[in-house]
Amino acid sequence: MTQRNQPIVAWFAVFIAVTTWIGCNNKDDSPTRVAISIEAGSPMAGVAETFIDFPIGAPMGGYSNRCNYLGWSGKVDKRQSAYTMAFSQSAGIQTRSRAQALWLNNGDQDLVVLKADVIYSFDGLVREVEARLSEASGRDLHGKVVITASHTHNAPGNFSDSYHFYLGGDRYNEEVFQRFAKSLTDVAIAAWDGIQPAAIGIAMAEDWDPDDQVYSDRRVENDTLQVWDDRPAGNHKDPLLWLLRVDTKDGAPLGVFYNFGMHGTGLGSDNALVSTDSTGHIEYALAERFDTPVVVAHWQGSGGDASPRGRDEGYARLESLGEAAADKIHALWNETPVSSQPMFIETVTHSIQTARDLIRVTRGGEVDLRYKPFEAGYRADNQIYDADGEILSPIDEFNALNGGAFCGYDDPLISTGTIGTDVYPYSTCMDVELVTLILNGLFELEFGEITLPLPSSLMAMSTATRLGPINIRQPDGTMVTDDAFIGFFPGETTEMFTEQFKRRAQSELGLENVFLVGYAQDHEGYFLIPEDWLVGGYEPNINIWGPLQAEHVMEQTLDMMRSHLLTNRLEPQDREGAFPDTVYPIRALPNLPVDPTPTAGTASTTIIEDIYVPLEGITPSIQPPSSVRRVQDLAQFMWSGGDPAVDLPVVILERWADETWTEVSTSAGRPITDGLPDIITATTPDPFYPHEAPQEHHWWAGYQAVSHHFDRTGLPLGWYRFAVYGHTATADTDGYPYDRTTYALASDPFEVTPAEISIEVSEGLLRAWIAGPEWGYRLIDMEGNSRGANPVRSATIRWRLSDWSTLEESASAEVVDGTGHFALEAPAGAIGVTVEDDYGNVGTHYFDSER
Repeated sequence: MTQRNQPIVAWFAVFIAVTTWIGCNNKDDSPTRVAISIEAGSPMAGVAETFIDFPIGAPMGGYSNRCNYLGWSGKVDKRQSAYTMAFSQSAGIQTRSRAQALWLNNGDQDLVVLKADVIYSFDGLVREVEARLSEASGRDLHGKVVITASHTHNAPGNFSDSYHFYLGGDRYNEEVFQRFAKSLTDVAIAAWDGIQPAAIGIAMAEDWDPDDQVYSDRRVENDTLQVWDDRPAGNHKDPLLWLLRVDTKDGAPLGVFYNFGMHGTGLGSDNALVSTDSTGHIEYALAERFDTPVVVAHWQGSGGDASPRGRDEGYARLESLGEAAADKIHALWNETPVSSQPMFIETVTHSIQTARDLIRVTRGGEVDLRYKPFEAGYRADNQIYDADGEILSPIDEFNALNGGAFCGYDDPLISTGTIGTDVYPYSTCMDVELVTLILNGLFELEFGEITLPLPSSLMAMSTATRLGPINIRQPDGTMVTDDAFIGFFPGETTEMFTEQFKRRAQSELGLENVFLVGYAQDHEGYFLIPEDWLVGGYEPNINIWGPLQAEHVMEQTLDMMRSHLLTNRLEPQDREGAFPDTVYPIRALPNLPVDPTPTAGTASTTIIEDIYVPLEGITPSIQPPSSVRRVQDLAQFMWSGGDPAVDLPVVILERWADETWTEVSTSAGRPITDGLPDIITATTPDPFYPHEAPQEHHWWAGYQAVSHHFDRTGLPLGWYRFAVYGHTATADTDGYPYDRTTYALASDPFEVTPAEISIEVSEGLLRAWIAGPEWGYRLIDMEGNSRGANPVRSATIRWRLSDWSTLEESASAEVVDGTGHFALEAPAGAIGVTVEDDYGNVGTHYFDSER
């Protein structure tokens, strides 16, 4: 196991050799201050994607009310898990957490960007992966690895050892951390192994979602706040979509990495299934706009105050976001100019010091915002603004030696535990020292384990990179060739924060093409500029160093861009040793008992009591029925699996064709698995508890017969089955990484048949629709409902006459309230009608009960 923040020996040897060479060739007697020249070179790129190896049962981060102290939302039964302490357990998979890698190289420098479907990033993980990649690749990647999160609220979160975020993801677990680090390392090395000459470019589009079909501003508190003279107050969301296109040198698409801000909260806290949530489902839809598998990743933007929209409900709502966004993003990709011209790559990473009395905001000398030095027992003057409405400084209201949490609520969580200031929003700030007492009790920490101020709150890892010259399509459609600068920020960046960053980069550094990625490298809560923080509301409650913390990190990031990225020299990452990383404890791997599960890999023979099925109104079934209608029926399968420590079974849909069972693929060539929205899975331990006792692990899979993306009501007819591949522990395994063996099995086959069309006939009108089942979880039609009516748009209409002859006509419908409205008059003598749509789904309606 690699220790956190300790360089790997091989990489350290390379570092010593390089610094020795620099010292021998230094002319100013200060070897640590030397900058060497960097070279422009033709771009090389490698991309890869993978499912993250998270154990089922691990707690999902993002909703604090999943904690037993705050409501235990999402707890489906009395089960226990070895991977949770105070949070409800994940109990299945709607879509698997994924990681996507982009490795850029120009023959001189590297940039590795890893996006993961998790709630936040963690600086300890960044340094761990950075060290592993340096060793595996032989490249010096110190400061050149970025990990950014999708911010899904439905993926394991206990890989972070920042104490104050235990309330968002449960107590840290070393095994979860190690499995996550390995997944990220493996996918990055796969990208490195596939690196090749590339053509890349950037494009931007403004106001690409004007009707809030995809995302919307959620922060009403700042709607009357005007910060910049040239922009009026109002309901603002970040309107920018920007995209990095990566092709092979010959023009084949490799990767699409796009950015806008949207929270990962399409599902509520009562959801118990792992899910990529809102951002992941846009990735799925965009990926299907290509004919072959292309790595597609959403890099978060100003998501801190932006909510997902979409339509329908539940999991179908997530799919609707993809439908609403994918064509627009693909259109921007089509317009992105790419080039293989030589370019510079340079990246700098600093762990910015954020201790209370070091925090300062100057805005290039225009202001001097800082906190009054802490004074025990001091009572603030409760004057926030001067007569001109400007923030008074030094700020004496934030008299919090160790920080303040939960600021901005209407009322303090515990009135006796505030920082002692009476004016809002400071009046609701809870003293962090009191928070640590809650943490000790909830997460069974040893007395004195948490030191104050919280170590991880004293540094915030931030990264900036320069790529260029590169072709950039401007929002007005013009193309420039210029350097692009990207800031990777350690928090939930908001719209005003992003706007301020771009404005300051332009005014102070003269940079025109500046982009922001949030939820990256570390996590410090919501990032708001001081004026926005001071109006209160929900967003100020997570960061613990008050109104100046976020813009202080911004200002320090701008400083490191100035010091490192504006020349063609490679400066040392931290030339003065002024930005030390947080040092985290070396944690032992938990010694978990692993169930032997001798029946793993066999189909269930009985249905255990209290089996968990994540769809309401479903009677559990061990095997699928012999016949399954498109849209309206559910194929189920149950089997015995291995211990969650070793088994995260993969379920693949297969179809009988050409005398063999063949994997069903999406239009882009990806197999239909439980990692995608098509198949959902759940697991139930027996007995529920204690988890230390021997348990059997029962898995359930469900498949609604809907096509993956296109032609949703037209899944090809024929015979299908589930194929399951999993693992069980060997008898002598004694901890992670576990020794395990594989198993495989298949369900009984089932025949997919046409859906039944519902019909109503009135004077001059025929209405036709496909009814979604009451348990439906798939999007069927953007103008329909997953659990209601879905329109038939065109059909062959066959009128049955009283002499049993038929009259046939083809017709198109107007869609009204989820149904197809055909303006048709029943012919004289008609006693019934049959409607058959373009996919062969059919329904018959007789006007009279007598035939």
